[in-house]
Amino acid sequence: MRNVDQVVAALDGRTRTVHSWLVGEPCVGPPPELAEAFVRAARSPTFRYPPHDGLSETRAVLAAHHSKGGHVVAPNQVAVTSGAKGGLLALLATLLEPGDELIHPRPCYPPYPNMTSRFGARPVAVPEEGGGFAGWAEAVASQIGPRTRAVVLASPSNPTGTTISSSAASELVDLCRDRGLRLICDEAYVDFRFAGDREVLPSDLDPDRTTVIQVRSASKSWALCGWRIGWLVADAPLITRVARTHASLINPAPGTAQAALCEVSEVPDGYLSSARASVDRRMTELCSTLRTNGFAVEKPEGGFYVWLDVAEQIEAAGVSDVVRWCVDLARRHGVGLWPGADFGGTGYVRIAVTAPSDTNWNSAVESLKQALTGEP
Repeated sequence: MRNVDQVVAALDGRTRTVHSWLVGEPCVGPPPELAEAFVRAARSPTFRYPPHDGLSETRAVLAAHHSKGGHVVAPNQVAVTSGAKGGLLALLATLLEPGDELIHPRPCYPPYPNMTSRFGARPVAVPEEGGGFAGWAEAVASQIGPRTRAVVLASPSNPTGTTISSSAASELVDLCRDRGLRLICDEAYVDFRFAGDREVLPSDLDPDRTTVIQVRSASKSWALCGWRIGWLVADAPLITRVARTHASLINPAPGTAQAALCEVSEVPDGYLSSARASVDRRMTELCSTLRTNGFAVEKPEGGFYVWLDVAEQIEAAGVSDVVRWCVDLARRHGVGLWPGADFGGTGYVRIAVTAPSDTNWNSAVESLKQALTGEP
């Protein structure tokens, strides 16, 4: 059971107003072009099971999308998966055998260590220290052993928002290439980068795709969470292996959604700019409110989340840990925060700035402020 499930249960038990900051769904709607394409696709024969590696036309469109940066990606270097999490599951099942090791940041997206352990492999946590993962490659190098098979990170990070810098990306790609490791780059939040010197991705430094594996999602970039479409980009031989593993573990991504995604080239460039601005505005406003109320917090470099140190509040409340503190906030204030313990941070909470609706944003911020500061 995830610790956050206790918070959800506490919120469900309330009869008064609830302000949840839990789920990292976009705070904007999907592009109309894709919504309309979905309606058209629903009238076509896309109700049948698509191929295990995705519709050929969808893979071609995604390959073209990734080729815009100058490095050509072929359709056979793309596998469409049942969400990014389904892609990550199939990828780790392909790369890891019992006793192998996967290096990941701490804190991190929980499925990295959880999936690794389920496959009988060992997750190895390397703390994230310094902005832009500065020095992280050196720390990773010290943990590489004979059974290490891969390194995984998200940029921007879930939950911290840390976004890898150009220099750190180069160091990490070089390290993995030299040691014969795969570098798994979770790019679910890649279109929500706010800081400078964060334009170069590790995949930009690996044109032959033999080191870096990109894990991508339609959920965040185009607000299509319910479509359950993810995809992987890597060298063709690995993509073939992962697609076979995916087929043995989980059904393909919905064919109707895949067919509709083929219209992604029709989405105006302004859509992402507007979506990014909406998240950026919320992030700026929330961080300002937190600082005004005594919290030492810097605006994250990207992503949907504020990773907040609440160790002092936990101690002042006289509770034993962050989970109990979050449950207490949920019961007394109707404010839902994700306990950092699920991500590997004992004195922290994750706040999804995208979670409150626009109509409830101001009241949600006020309720959060009252809960964090102990106001009645």
